[in-house]
Amino acid sequence: LVSATHAALSSIYKELASLSCEENSSTQIETLVRIACRYSNAAKRVVLAGMSGYWVFLSSHRFGSHVAQTVLRCVVASCEADLDVLGCDIEGGEGEGKMIIEESYGSHLQSVNGGDEVPSLNSLLLQTLEELKPFAADLAVHVCGTHVLRTALCILAGVEFVDAYAPASGAKNTQTNAIVTEWDNGPLALTRRGKFKDKRKKKKKKPAGGGGDDVRGSSRQEVTVMKPFNMTSDLRSEEFRNESNSLLRDMVDIISLAEGQQLQRGIKNKTNKVQPPGELQQRSCHPSSGPLLVQMLRLLSYRNNDSNFGKKGPFSGTDALADRKLGILPPEPRYSSGSEAETLVYRLLCWDPNITVGNDDDESREAELNDNDAAKQPYASDIIYGLSGEPRGSILLETILHCCPDSFHDILCKIGGFYDEATMKEYVSHGVSNFVVQTLLVSARDKNQISKLVKCLCGIVEDGSILNAKHRNVDKTANDDDEDPSSHGKNQRMGIIWRALEMCASKGSAQDQEQLIHALMRGYASTAASRDSNDDKEG
Repeated sequence: LVSATHAALSSIYKELASLSCEENSSTQIETLVRIACRYSNAAKRVVLAGMSGYWVFLSSHRFGSHVAQTVLRCVVASCEADLDVLGCDIEGGEGEGKMIIEESYGSHLQSVNGGDEVPSLNSLLLQTLEELKPFAADLAVHVCGTHVLRTALCILAGVEFVDAYAPASGAKNTQTNAIVTEWDNGPLALTRRGKFKDKRKKKKKKPAGGGGDDVRGSSRQEVTVMKPFNMTSDLRSEEFRNESNSLLRDMVDIISLAEGQQLQRGIKNKTNKVQPPGELQQRSCHPSSGPLLVQMLRLLSYRNNDSNFGKKGPFSGTDALADRKLGILPPEPRYSSGSEAETLVYRLLCWDPNITVGNDDDESREAELNDNDAAKQPYASDIIYGLSGEPRGSILLETILHCCPDSFHDILCKIGGFYDEATMKEYVSHGVSNFVVQTLLVSARDKNQISKLVKCLCGIVEDGSILNAKHRNVDKTANDDDEDPSSHGKNQRMGIIWRALEMCASKGSAQDQEQLIHALMRGYASTAASRDSNDDKEG
């Protein structure tokens, strides 16, 4: 099978790009690439060389983008068994594996650059990523290109996103009792794609509350964690590391800066004036570039803390393995001051780092400080308010809350109005921004911040509006036909109560927890009284 795979891949070497854009042949090429790259480093170089010059076109193609993702992911993975050295004797003679490689790719490896020198894997990979770099801004908003760009950024950062609840590599399969490798589980296993679905066929909706066996599995929320790549030895050099870091910085700048700002950065403009909201903020809410920006921020935060997070993976140690079995995820890495992740956050929020925001704990001056701080950061307040109500922008804002340092987290609460009861009530009442509030409560850092949040929430809970079982979103801009009928009659804001109680129990004080419980009791009493009053009127 392996010999036939290499022979087949060699026969279509000059037609890789064209065949990758066909529906049926693209799936077959992905299968050939996965098998060949699993057992040969030479096959990786041949595939990259065969697709050289076509990466931008493939990235923007419906079928070619899948092949591009598979190729990029497979060429960086460590081979399970390298045929280049398989079967070689002690005296250095050629073994059976190397003979297969020579027969299949010998002529192609010699003619890759038109000469006798065979290019290395790291030079071909960097050449591929350099080919994508000038078009990073366009690929970021492309429905297909954004996925290829995410894979490229993961390779440059040396980190991949894996399912938090997937079986770990090295575990045994319960059915076959075989050891599960990274080629059998995770992103590499996902390259084994089936037939593409017809766009005209719509997926049937499952009945709400159905008793099927797969209902529980489909309702599980997908969560990803970051894990270092198990890269092949050719990509572990210090030279490749430096080149990839430089290329990653360039791609981040191309995506997060406008053309004029890129020019100013290139000539080292000393003014560094904060620009008003524009194209980057629009990309934050775009269905393609929004998730890409979330991934960029997580990658940069991870690289900033790679000494603590990047060596052994997200689940290492006895306590971490126990938490994984219980479904407890590892903490998200936080960036530090002066890092590349902080620069990206400042660009996203149009934040001026040269302006110091007040952080006074005196309650008598709290309102005055909030007004002054909003005036000092004229754009950030509106951007936070706008992102919180947008489905994709809210996820980006939640990521910022998870990854930012403690001091900036408190400043975000001030600028965003999360310490103001009226503004907080708007957040809670909205169908999207209430999830941002839940993330804020989960990521609260110290007792002082928790006491401010509890004080703000108590007034909202006491009036009973979020405890009403028939509470509906006050935002009527959405089409009622698009709403899920099963959600009617359910309380959509109890998650905030649960997160607030959990926050007080784990990080806050007993006094804060007692205040919230008393406010909850008064809220239920107010809800019951209003319900009885309505029943009397109807009677």
